[in-house]
Amino acid sequence: MGLFLSLLRGGTGGNSASATKMPKDTESSARFSRQFNEFIFNLGDTRNAQFIEENFPDGNRLLKVGQILLQRISGYQESTKEIRAAITDPTPENEETAWRKVGPSVELLVECYQHAQTVEQVIPDVLDELCNHVDHEDSAVTDRSRGLARLLADLMQNAFAFDALKASIPAIQNDFSYYRRTLSRISASQNDDIAKYAISQDISNKMSLFYAYHNPMVKVVVDSASQYARESNNEQLVLDCLSALASGSYNTVKQSKADSAKSERLCVLVLVTCCVLYDWISASGVGSPQSTINAKAVLDLISQRSLVDSTPADKVLRANCKTIR
Repeated sequence: MGLFLSLLRGGTGGNSASATKMPKDTESSARFSRQFNEFIFNLGDTRNAQFIEENFPDGNRLLKVGQILLQRISGYQESTKEIRAAITDPTPENEETAWRKVGPSVELLVECYQHAQTVEQVIPDVLDELCNHVDHEDSAVTDRSRGLARLLADLMQNAFAFDALKASIPAIQNDFSYYRRTLSRISASQNDDIAKYAISQDISNKMSLFYAYHNPMVKVVVDSASQYARESNNEQLVLDCLSALASGSYNTVKQSKADSAKSERLCVLVLVTCCVLYDWISASGVGSPQSTINAKAVLDLISQRSLVDSTPADKVLRANCKTIR
């Protein structure tokens, strides 16, 4: 991938030993590099957000719903006190009090789970467009690629933020565990104000699996991306695309070429997103010697930068990768 991969691996030219680890499909890699180098420096431009709104309405809607859910989760009302009373003294009154308290919380958790399923459906479309419609000479395609890269980064930002919030609120797991244990009694309640909080056993089981992971929303994204790469027989193309996009982002940050602080932050977000997706799609992972992304160079670059609230970007990367610890 020419100069980009050389710089990404910390070298200054083709003589660097690490720069010899090139993607197998050099033609697609060069094509992606030319395309992504053109737009990555101004990723934070407000016109990109407008482009997403006008051209990717489903993705734009998902971003807005995701932001609303993040605000609601950040104000999560735990039911610890009521649940403890219902377990310690399981009278009908105490149980109803606990159910009334935990019910709205479970409704919110259901909405988050359903949102994750919608994100899962959108990711393949974003990757398909980003990987299969690249034309360096066509400004319309460049605008589209910029919008898609921004959309992918913003979706991943929401996923990182959701998982960070979920990890900071142990009551989510505890509340839902109690709810599941008493779901049959909630469903059988003669009180409509209680019974309305009942969900199907099937959805309950799926939600239990979803929330059991430490990074449930990121897992949905990487699983969807991995499935797309595998089933479309485009794995190498997707890896080349992610590698080139990571390379353009790395160079923009490393060489201080971003047109604004917001663009630079988004480049870091794109870089982390590409590394995480690459790590799970590639059989050997982003931290392996076979990777076309230099994980060590990336970690060194982003270690002093925040990504989710005040969490360092390198910590977010390590927490969501299997080959970087």
